[in-house]
Amino acid sequence: MSFMGELIQAMWVTGMALAPSLFLGLLIAGLLHVFVKRERIFRHLGKPGFTSVMKASLLGVPLPLCSCGVLPAALSLRKDGASKGAAVSFLSSTPQTGVDSIVPTWAMLGWPVALAKVIAAFAAGLISGTVVDLIEKENGHRETPAGTSHEETGSIPRRIWNYAWGTLFGDIFVWLFIGIGVSALITVFIEPGQLSDYEVLKGPLGMAAALAVGIPLYVCSVSSIPIAAALVYAGFPVGSALVFLMAGPVTNAATMGAVRKKFGRTAFLSYIVTVIAVSILAGFLLNNISIAVNAPMHVHGESSILAVTAAGLMFLGIAWQSISRLMGSRGASLNSAGAGGLVYDISGMSCRNCVRTVTEAIEAQKGIRSVAVSLTEGNAVVHPGKAFSESAVLRALDKAGFPGTPAKQGSVCCNGTCERN
Repeated sequence: MSFMGELIQAMWVTGMALAPSLFLGLLIAGLLHVFVKRERIFRHLGKPGFTSVMKASLLGVPLPLCSCGVLPAALSLRKDGASKGAAVSFLSSTPQTGVDSIVPTWAMLGWPVALAKVIAAFAAGLISGTVVDLIEKENGHRETPAGTSHEETGSIPRRIWNYAWGTLFGDIFVWLFIGIGVSALITVFIEPGQLSDYEVLKGPLGMAAALAVGIPLYVCSVSSIPIAAALVYAGFPVGSALVFLMAGPVTNAATMGAVRKKFGRTAFLSYIVTVIAVSILAGFLLNNISIAVNAPMHVHGESSILAVTAAGLMFLGIAWQSISRLMGSRGASLNSAGAGGLVYDISGMSCRNCVRTVTEAIEAQKGIRSVAVSLTEGNAVVHPGKAFSESAVLRALDKAGFPGTPAKQGSVCCNGTCERN
């Protein structure tokens, strides 16, 4: 078989192992999004101290947010009254897990690894937030809460579908495809168990290698799973693979810079040092426990109809999202010219979750007829109506963690009621 044929086959096998549990995780994430109200969450995290930090860490473990998506969520918690320790705790624990990644981790690496991942994520959040509260003693963060966010409309099944498929899968599909591709390349070029011949990888050097790859690399918690499974299949120590599963989704160059800017030096150091220390400790403990990990990176007999169907739907979904994104980018480029609308350049958007946050922040203001936010262009086109206030929109964007500025080329004439030169 040719190299390309082997690569495609390896990607298909990885997809069959990953897809059923991925779809189950997306469904659970959609249910959480619809039935767990953010306003209720914010009320429990305002008072500095261990209780708020623990609640924030517990909250972060099941939520399906990647490292770029969790930053605006943590800023929103902070601005709506959460203590800095609680916000940092949420920032540390959330990207490592999420129901959309716990189930696939269990399926591809076994329940001990999935459980270790959950416990380590909770511990990282608890420790980092507690350290911040102890060092930066504050009397409580009491900014005026933001107005009610834009309320979603439509039936419950449709809202679950829109969030799970449109938002979450739309956020991760590129990195999911890359993760599957990297996993396939590993299984094609490295024989099963080959890395186990290198004793040096079983010690600190293996964990250091996992950190060196995981810290600067952007990889979401779901896309890191097939890579880690392929490494384990090739003989990489399971503890070092866990270090990659933790460090990769939590840290990347862009996120670390934003955390340093938004939360300060103490919070940043607590965030980074805690994640590294907890991941190494968890990896060390996992390496010293006899765990049989049988990563499903090749076909064992006949594949189930469920696995084949789910893999087919997943790859079709990736193709559909790619085409939709390309078509949407073309439409957004035309829309961003600002015909009939005010154009705002938005800073900090890096994923579909960011787009949703910016859209909700603008739509919650008075006098908004419509808004179109483009991730590709990094801007928002607002069509204003009566009672529109540009200063209110800019304040809302800043409060949401995505500062906006009027684009130089933007202009509007809305029924003769408003104008910008």
